[in-house]
Amino acid sequence: MPETITEAQLGDFLQGIADAVTKPDVPDAMQAALGVTKGDLAAGFQTSTAPDGSPWAPLKTQRPPGHNPDPKPLIDTGRLQDSVGYQGSDHIEGVSGEGFTLGTSVYYAGVHQEGSQKKNIPARKFMGFSEETLDTTADLTADSIVNQINKL
Repeated sequence: MPETITEAQLGDFLQGIADAVTKPDVPDAMQAALGVTKGDLAAGFQTSTAPDGSPWAPLKTQRPPGHNPDPKPLIDTGRLQDSVGYQGSDHIEGVSGEGFTLGTSVYYAGVHQEGSQKKNIPARKFMGFSEETLDTTADLTADSIVNQINKL
């Protein structure tokens, strides 16, 4: 931000501030927020907790022979966890200056996220944001906007 602004420059300076605030272009902040979110979701699989910290319903029965003997829900083959986190052909991820996309195309993801009374599967929310992640994202976004304003 310049130390002094002339009367002739004031209009452009104020328009620059308005543009930075109303039309944020913060790809670095979104990339960082995506990383934080992926870390949180990976931790959720390991602790069997939803992004809000609530515990997932435990498995009703042990997995059959030949499957993962670990009693943690949603980690049988690892496909769903991998698709949400960092790899796998089912991983969906994208970053723009306005936000980010993170998801999975694993066909059974929705049933586990929302549950199914018909199939007697409880909801085990694995996608979403914790309050801490939302606060971190807001801080990253605000810092990026302030940096843009400082460069006017």
